[in-house]
Formats: sequence, C-alpha cells, structure tokens
Amino acid sequence: MISKASARRVAEHAILSHKGWSELPHDAVLTHAYHSRRGRWVFQWKRRTDLYSSDVDRLLVWVRDDGSIEKLEVSWFAPLHPTISINVERILRNMGYSLATAPAQAIKEAVRRRAYEVTGKEIEVLGWRRILRKAWTLEVAGNEFWVGKLSDDAYVLLNPDGKIVGWMILPTGAVSVSGFYGGDADPCDGWCYLAKDFKSYFERWVGSSGAVVWGMCPKYDCETGTYDCTGSGYCESYISSSDFENAVKDYKCKFYACIAHGDYQSAWLGNEQGTWIYICSVGGWSWCDLVVESLLANRGRMRFAFLGHCGAMEQTGVGTFEYTFRKGQSEKTTVIGLKYTTDESWSAFHQWYPTFLKDLDENRGKKIGDAYDDACDLYPDIKGHIDITGDRDQTLRDIIQGDFCKIT
Repeated sequence: MISKASARRVAEHAILSHKGWSELPHDAVLTHAYHSRRGRWVFQWKRRTDLYSSDVDRLLVWVRDDGSIEKLEVSWFAPLHPTISINVERILRNMGYSLATAPAQAIKEAVRRRAYEVTGKEIEVLGWRRILRKAWTLEVAGNEFWVGKLSDDAYVLLNPDGKIVGWMILPTGAVSVSGFYGGDADPCDGWCYLAKDFKSYFERWVGSSGAVVWGMCPKYDCETGTYDCTGSGYCESYISSSDFENAVKDYKCKFYACIAHGDYQSAWLGNEQGTWIYICSVGGWSWCDLVVESLLANRGRMRFAFLGHCGAMEQTGVGTFEYTFRKGQSEKTTVIGLKYTTDESWSAFHQWYPTFLKDLDENRGKKIGDAYDDACDLYPDIKGHIDITGDRDQTLRDIIQGDFCKIT
C-alpha cells in the first residue's frame, strides 16, 4: 500500500496538473487526510475562512492504494474582491485614503462606520466572504457579503452599503437526561449528577442555560409512576417524557446526552402515570414511547450524542442508537457510548468523562476523536468499554459556529 506521504504528493500533483497551478492556494487548509476501509487515501483541503466558509471552496482527492487517482473534485473560486459602495468610498476619502490605495483594514473600518450610520449598531466587520447560505437567514440573493460580529453569539451579513441583510443560525439547544436507578433504590433517585455535569458543559457551548433541557425523566417515581418527584431532593430538575421528546425533535438541538439502563436499541427511563417509558432507536416495539428515528425525521443528524447505556455500543450500524442519531451519515456527527460495562470500567468512566468534556471545552479547535483518544489513554481501564463512531475530525468549534439545516 502506498504511504500517506506519497499518497499526499500524488494528490497534490493531481490538483496542480488539473488547475495548472504551481502550488496549492495559500489559504487551502488540509482538513482530512486518512485511509478509508475501501482501500483509498482521502485528502481534502478547504479555504481558510473560519465560520463563514462555503462548502464549494474545496479540493478533494481519492488516491487508490496502487497510487492511481480514483476521484478528483476541484471547486475553488478566484480570490474574493469586495464590493464597495459610494458611501463607504466617501468615508474612505474622509479617512485620507483613495479606493485604490486603501489597505484592507481601512476598508473594513470604513464599512464599520457606514454600518453604524445605517443601523446605529456597533458591528465588528470581519471581512468580505463567500458564505454558505444554509447557515444563514438571508433576506437577499447572492453568496458574497461583509460578515459582521455583533456579539459572541450573534453574527450578521452586511450588504456593500452597511445594511444588515442576514443573520447566522447558531446552535441554541441541547438535552441532557437521566433515567431512574430502579430496583432497591429510592423511587425518585437516578443518575441526576451525570446529567447535570453534561448539562453544565452544554450550557457553555450553546451560550444559554435556558436552551438546555435537562433533568431526570420522567418526573414521577419509578414504582407507581404517580408520585411527582419534583422537590424530592434527589434532583434539581425532573422533566416529562414530552419535554424530552420535544427537545430532541428541535432541529436547533445539537448536543445530546442520556444516562439510563439499556443497550444499543432501547433504554429504560422510568415510570410515567403507570406506563414504563423507554427510548428506542427505531420503531417496531409497541411498548416503546420515544423512537429516535421518528424524533429526527424532520431535522438533521445530532451533531454530538453521548449514550450512557451500559450496552449502547455493543452493536453499531443500521437499527442501533448510534446509527440513528447519525442518520447514517459520517460527517458532522459524532456519537460516543458505553459498552460491556463492568464495575471497573464504570469507575474509570467517572474519571474519563470530566477529562474529555474539559478538554473539548478548553480546546475547542481540537478534533473530538483526538480528545476521545487522549482521555482513553489517561484512563486505560475504559478501553474496550467505550466507543466512538461518526466524524472523529469535527471540533466543538465546528458545531458551535453553526452550519446546519433542518433536514439533511
């Protein structure tokens, strides 16, 4: 098999030959470089444009193990040239510049001042960018605009004359739930502390505590299903199964965590008005109240899901939780879950998960797969008892910055 370095050289040569370039563009960033199970090396470069990048600005090459090219996709627009309005040019002249001599920073400052004249808002102008339309709510046609920042969680698009014409869609929801212990435990007790820990990180990532639906579910005792556990002291938050259902169905919900008794197709939550409440991956069981396949039917894949069922990842693929949360896709969706859980691995998990979440939070540009591997290396007792599927290369920043649509 051809080595990774050799395959990359073959890929780069194919691009240069196809485009007649002497070298790759200076703003081309290698985002994927891995060997596929299908016997090919996959290399992808994308334009360095932060959160407002367009999916069309990319270079994709598949190199077979024998060094031949299986696939070549080159979609790379010419360098962008901002459109300057008459009013922005007026402001530039007042600043002592002509349009021909003004540096990029001066032009952005002139656009900022014009935007203030038009909107009365202080907007940090980040640059003229080609945007991905599905990541924005837009009032006009086109895909090239000035991108402005109103705050840490509010980005806008400006037309050449400083008027706001679009708003960025940002992830604004998450869900973190716990089922009940059952058995000899108190009928209102469960893994509330785990749901709360995941919730605390989800709040930071979605930017609002009100956007996270969390707690033990359902809100009734697990023995009779009629006693309301709210105020029992075992958990600060109890939610109904409909609260849980609506949170998962919301296309803005990008983070999911559930800790409950269960396996790779079903998990038991508790008792609601005398009915045992289960969540299942797919339909087909009359006793299952919450079916992930149905909950995600009118929305996109879950960007990050943690499955805290003892056997959640003992099988993967069609019909399982992990496959259903990914909607069968392998990009922009990551699932992590437990499997073959033992007392020793459960203990290791309680060291693993805070380390993993803290690493993601403090290194938001780090690949989720790398954070997963690092945490597993720190607590090797978890190995063989946890697994990851989907996109190992997406980062927390990728998820937080948006780029999703309702149905994919």
